[in-house]
Amino acid sequence: MAGRPVAPEDLEGVPTIELLTELKRRHHLLGREPAHVAVLGPPCVGKHTQTDGLRRGFGICRITAAELTGPPPGSSGQASGSVDERAMSNLSKLLDRPQCRRGFVLEGFPFTVPQASRLQEELERRKTPLDAVVFLEAPEDALMERCRGRLFHPASGRLYHDQLKPPIDEGLDDYTGDALLRPPYEEEKFRASWQLFQKDSDLLRQFFSRKGLVRNVDAAERSGSRLAKSCSGRWHVQA
Repeated sequence: MAGRPVAPEDLEGVPTIELLTELKRRHHLLGREPAHVAVLGPPCVGKHTQTDGLRRGFGICRITAAELTGPPPGSSGQASGSVDERAMSNLSKLLDRPQCRRGFVLEGFPFTVPQASRLQEELERRKTPLDAVVFLEAPEDALMERCRGRLFHPASGRLYHDQLKPPIDEGLDDYTGDALLRPPYEEEKFRASWQLFQKDSDLLRQFFSRKGLVRNVDAAERSGSRLAKSCSGRWHVQA
């Protein structure tokens, strides 16, 4: 379902320069081809930040692994069935939303080859096959530092970082002034997740490489907006 329209009085409070900037961004999107992309990477590599940059840069919807493997969209009930079955069922419902008509970016999914195979079958059935699978790469020590410094705004999902993206006022969201939260960090759990991704990603790279879809991106310093700007043509990622 589409969201409710914005009330005129709410728009009146937005500075003209911000309205013009947003109109310019949306007009630019009309000239971009639809995009169907998956972005994969180890924990704390910046998947959320970079997929949000792609979402805005291409006018597509973002679908997270949590949305795919959780309860059905719009449901408050418990998830049922296998993870793979839920993912395919939820994917179909999420892709039917109006915001996905220009394409989509999958954040952190698939994470096994069987999921990748079922995903390809479902997307080909819908005639929206993947254009690229972007693998984000960064050294383990850099990822650990990112995990330690993360902050987030629960209501919006906005992310911050002590060093890489600090809020204007310490501990507060830039837009609402709400208090930011720091997610728990346990080094042992991080290392286990990192090692699991390394093992699974090798198999995923082989699977998607056979289809010519793999794009490797150094995410040590690259932001989401830069990734969106660096993608051209049929998803050739420029160095």
